[in-house]
Amino acid sequence: MIGVKQWLGAGASALAIFAVSAGTASAQEDSLLVDTKVSTERGVRAQGADAPGRVKNYLRSQGLTDDAIGTLVEKRQWKGRNGRTHFEFAQQVNGRRVVGSVVKASADADGNLLTVSRRLANGRQIEGGNSLSAGEAIGIAAGLHHDGAPQLSGNGRKVGLTTSFDKGSFFHVDPTAEEVFVARKNGRMEPGYLVTTWSEADNLLVETVINGRGKVVSSEVRTAEDSYNVYEIHPDVSNQAVVQGPASTTASPNGWLGTGTQYATLISGNNVRAYLDTNNSNTPDSPSRVVSDGNFTTVAQLNQSPSTTINKEVAVQNLFYLNNVIHDALYGYGFTEATRNFQEDNFGRGGAGSDSVEAQAQDGGGVNNANFATPSDGSNPRMQMYLWNTTANGLDGDLDGDIVWHEYGHGLTWRMIGSMSGAFPGAIGEGMSDALAIIMTDDDRVGEYATTDTNRGIRRYRYEGYPLTFANFSGSSVHSDGEIYAATLWDLKKRYAGAGHNRDVLMGDIVDGMNFTAPGPDFLDMRNGILDSAPADRDCLVWESFAAFGMGNGASIQTKGRRQTINESFAVPSSCDGTPPPPPPPPPGDVELTALSGSSATSGKRRWRATANLTTSASGVTVAYSWNDGNSGTCTTDGSGSCSVQSASYRTNQRTSLTFTVDQIAGAAPAPASGVNLTVTMTAP
Repeated sequence: MIGVKQWLGAGASALAIFAVSAGTASAQEDSLLVDTKVSTERGVRAQGADAPGRVKNYLRSQGLTDDAIGTLVEKRQWKGRNGRTHFEFAQQVNGRRVVGSVVKASADADGNLLTVSRRLANGRQIEGGNSLSAGEAIGIAAGLHHDGAPQLSGNGRKVGLTTSFDKGSFFHVDPTAEEVFVARKNGRMEPGYLVTTWSEADNLLVETVINGRGKVVSSEVRTAEDSYNVYEIHPDVSNQAVVQGPASTTASPNGWLGTGTQYATLISGNNVRAYLDTNNSNTPDSPSRVVSDGNFTTVAQLNQSPSTTINKEVAVQNLFYLNNVIHDALYGYGFTEATRNFQEDNFGRGGAGSDSVEAQAQDGGGVNNANFATPSDGSNPRMQMYLWNTTANGLDGDLDGDIVWHEYGHGLTWRMIGSMSGAFPGAIGEGMSDALAIIMTDDDRVGEYATTDTNRGIRRYRYEGYPLTFANFSGSSVHSDGEIYAATLWDLKKRYAGAGHNRDVLMGDIVDGMNFTAPGPDFLDMRNGILDSAPADRDCLVWESFAAFGMGNGASIQTKGRRQTINESFAVPSSCDGTPPPPPPPPPGDVELTALSGSSATSGKRRWRATANLTTSASGVTVAYSWNDGNSGTCTTDGSGSCSVQSASYRTNQRTSLTFTVDQIAGAAPAPASGVNLTVTMTAP
């Protein structure tokens, strides 16, 4: 969704604290796996005959049980740049998906692991059962998200584990309820449903997880709000020009146009079907005329209303053209069939196919906005472009390239990363979509044509000289918070250009970086993904741009319950600031954990905290650790190879014990000396 202007203060600080919105928090269950952030480890080492085997062995070294590893199913693997291969796994128990489980890994050309991202249920203990039906689950989800949804009748149609009901006139596709398992952080699971509902009138696509007792666990809103006579950007900066359909022979082997009958207001091809939907029926308006020669060259009459017959034709031909241009450009940057792009025919290159974009021009469902709903691979996404009432005659969003790029960007991040709802992921979705628009049009404003605001467009500030930083992240507006991420990438564009790297190099690093990024990311995860993708000689450019906005070396996000604290850093690694780097730590695998102990002590009258003390065989080594209360972090060993970590404090009637685990040493799986455990449990005094 392109969003609307929100005028907020621009105060700055080095630290920001905000509460994460839970959306349906009053109905949600506590201590669920899906609420846990996906962790990513880099520079991991593990043995195995192939990369998938090494992933499983690495997870085993991190304490995952054989029972849990036995539930992993490889969903897909795909080739990235520079000989790298990417993998995605899911957990299945008794044939059912485990909601929220994630394993995403990358390996080099020799099969050596580069990164592993994971969020897994460490066990398979099942408790309880489904006390509600699939129809009841759909009714709960529809009542929560879709006003006026009709009651379902009958038992539906069940195929495998999925039950569907007739969509009627209210839903865009049949609502479904898939039988799944809902996992808690402690590894226990209970049956539940993954409900998918997609309304017809307002294009609202939602996936809702409901446990067997009828409690809402989580909700993800997946709607972010040949020759052609076209506007490449928008009418204020480029004249309408006739261009030949420049279909890439790699991205679009059969060209842009399909083989069937084409109309001036209904143009279909392998990548997109563009049509008028002025009455918001989500089906094409009656086509105006047949176009048999492939020339969609209607000349716009900009002094007339967008609703004239001529301007309707211009809207469709422009929207069809821009969707194809975007498809082919992003294909070149890595958004291909294997990474779940949008095409009807995938030409045997991976992915599901049958999911070209349904692009609705002059959609009658709203004004002054646009939206893009992204279902899973194999189902058609839907782009809805509205008219804007910002002038007497009105303006057409279909002619504003910024808005089309922005909306398509939501499809890019949902398909390549996933779980793009929530405070940080939602802001990244909006910011990345803005970044696509400003980088690809080489203009630091978004939506200036449709809004008629030639100074800053639809956002609070122009992206050139953007005044806010990471500490201004509020957690309350994905559009405003997303500006910070878009401004960072605009800055990165300039730094790449200054170093002699063109736009294609930049976009290649950004899009490929999504292959290394786990679902539900924050800004620092996106930074790290780009660093994983870019070669070493561009790393400092990335660090410099993110550091300029407070996301430099040492920046962090600390989470405690639903409260998150942002700690800014404007520093870059020493290798980027001209100072000599510190001596490298011992190679991973050469450092042992030689001792681990723990103690507990009172903290105030009724509180206590635990302290873990560890020793390794080397000094200056970074040790990653986690507590079983969800807190985690790193410590660096001193000259004697030791470091100590304190837990959060708890009331004695709140928690009676805490367990500390050593997760990594020097970026690799921990190697304990004989007789030394990787975990230690402390009890309240």
